[in-house]
Amino acid sequence: MPHLSLQCLAQKFGSIMYLQLGEVPTVVVSSARLAKEVMKTHDLALSSRPQIFSAKHLFYDCTDVVFSPYGAYWRHIRKICILELLSAKRVQSYSFVREEEVARLVCRVAESYPSTTNLTKMLGLYANDVLCRVAFGRDFSAGGEYDRHGFQKMLEEYQVLLGGFSIGDFFPSMEFIHSLTGMKSRLQSTFQRFDKLFDQLLTEHANPDREKEESKDLVDVLLDIQKDGSDEMPLTTDNIKAIILDMFAAGTDTTFITLDWGMTELIMNPKKKLPSYHIWNSKC
Repeated sequence: MPHLSLQCLAQKFGSIMYLQLGEVPTVVVSSARLAKEVMKTHDLALSSRPQIFSAKHLFYDCTDVVFSPYGAYWRHIRKICILELLSAKRVQSYSFVREEEVARLVCRVAESYPSTTNLTKMLGLYANDVLCRVAFGRDFSAGGEYDRHGFQKMLEEYQVLLGGFSIGDFFPSMEFIHSLTGMKSRLQSTFQRFDKLFDQLLTEHANPDREKEESKDLVDVLLDIQKDGSDEMPLTTDNIKAIILDMFAAGTDTTFITLDWGMTELIMNPKKKLPSYHIWNSKC
């Protein structure tokens, strides 16, 4: 458990340490005061994330929001995300999607009775359904499309590849080993599957006669920005794909894990009072 190992080292050597992780020099801070120095006082100098081996293959050479280095391009796409994709008005416009998907979730739970209910799977499906409709304007649960595209398996493989150990991240001079272990081919295969799906979605969105949801989805918004954008900082098709993957990856897993652990806490401690939330009720 890395966090426990780092805690033990911090107790021995102090709240700021220099570690040589393979060929990568690393500074570890372990106090609130130093975290403020890193994240606020010296934010610009330390804000860029390392461009890890898997991210370079999955996120279109790190042109997404998460892994692109701090600079003019990062500020441009961050501005797009904040003002166009994640604004309060935009999020509120998708409320009908969340309401309809919560109703479907309740129906799925009801239909599973009296058999065992796999709530983890249902919550994962709920999170993916919401993001698919908001981002793509498509319902991947209906008509078998979800299974046909292998969307869940693609996401699981993505999480494993992005979060797993990569020797090239610690020994950049030895990245060639990934070609021997099969990791590079797995990354390329997963990337190609996502890229093929995104190409299909972009082609569909370019069709003026397609059926649309009540409000524009994220792909529509990004295509409009690309069409009307300035020549100084044009948004390429690969940039759009990278941002879409960012939004989907960050929006599904985090939502699902939070809901899953919240339900686990309720089941394990039914008398414990949890923070109150607005709950939307619906009949199946």
